[in-house]
Amino acid sequence: MDQNDRNKVYHDFKHNECRCLVSSDLFTRGIDVPNVNVVVNFDFPKTAETYLHRIGRSGRFGHLGLSISFITDDDVNNFYAIQKDLDTEIEAMPQNIDRSLYAI
Repeated sequence: MDQNDRNKVYHDFKHNECRCLVSSDLFTRGIDVPNVNVVVNFDFPKTAETYLHRIGRSGRFGHLGLSISFITDDDVNNFYAIQKDLDTEIEAMPQNIDRSLYAI
């Protein structure tokens, strides 16, 4: 996309004129959109820093958020390394997700 198109898409997303945004890692830093409540990683990040920047787009401004990551066999080493680097456990997605965790 050229810059004008990217600006329009971002404007529309920020002002709730569209509810879904697909982006690259270039967009994971510096956006502050209060209504982002779910982030989906289709390509699992390779570093803890990138993981945090991506999932940090949800649940901002005191709101809860939900992050979902798809992981392939090729991602397993990065998955464990990120958990270790962040000293946390990334839990498997439960069968039922409490809607209050992400609903606006």
